[in-house]
Amino acid sequence: MTSRLSLTALFSSFVMALGCAPTSQDKTSLPLFVTGTDQPTSVVTRSGAEITIDRADLAFGPLFLCAGTTAGELCEVARLEWLDTVVVNTLDETAQRAGELSGVTGPVRSWMYDLGISSQLTSEDAFVLDAARELGGNSLQIEGRAQVDGIELPFSASIPIQQTDDTEQGVPVVRKSLSDQFFRDVSLGESGLTIRFNPADWVRDLDLSAYVRRESCVTDGPRIACDGTQEYTCEDEVVVSQRDCGDLNQVCLPDEGCKDALRITSESQQYRALRNALLSGVRPSFTWRD
Repeated sequence: MTSRLSLTALFSSFVMALGCAPTSQDKTSLPLFVTGTDQPTSVVTRSGAEITIDRADLAFGPLFLCAGTTAGELCEVARLEWLDTVVVNTLDETAQRAGELSGVTGPVRSWMYDLGISSQLTSEDAFVLDAARELGGNSLQIEGRAQVDGIELPFSASIPIQQTDDTEQGVPVVRKSLSDQFFRDVSLGESGLTIRFNPADWVRDLDLSAYVRRESCVTDGPRIACDGTQEYTCEDEVVVSQRDCGDLNQVCLPDEGCKDALRITSESQQYRALRNALLSGVRPSFTWRD
């Protein structure tokens, strides 16, 4: 993959921007590690439900570290870059060596990265890279169980994250926010950089209460009604048949009836909540290894 960000122009553009004399820089590379959470994988959401995460695989990369305090279009030139991708099991706290960050020495003050899907200025279509292909063309595959109104609701979602018509083409989608603290004067012989993801941050705003209902058959109502785990097949106010989804180790979903799990689809508010959390929610932690 050809990066839009060129290291070769770094020195001259940086000097021109600051209007100062050249200083010495050295080519360098350092190990990049990725890891999942070392925290509990159960979280109480802002809606009051408890969610247990059973799977949270993330396609991560490429990654760019920039000299300026603001990533994005202002980071025309990366000081350090890693152009590969890797699938991160964010439920595993074991550090995984993803590869090498390559570039030149000097201060870095911001970062930006993609989630396995990258856009380029040379093409209207985004490139699905290896890690995202491993996840079926997605940036995130997440599965879990929510306790809602006394009922366990299994759920899953598959979410691709890429540039849209409203974002900058050719620029990675996730960037350091102004409130994030990040600085390193990168020198030769660095021990490496570790990036840690906590999937609990992605589900705190996930409200699944709309999928657990206490309904009965009513005139002009839905054909399938759910009363907790009870599934009713209705003809107006008449219950034609009923069954307990719990006896089948299933859950009763509105308008669908007994199903193994809730599949969160792209038109739902819950899908948007997960996507927004990945794009603009709590960022992963960046830790320099000393």
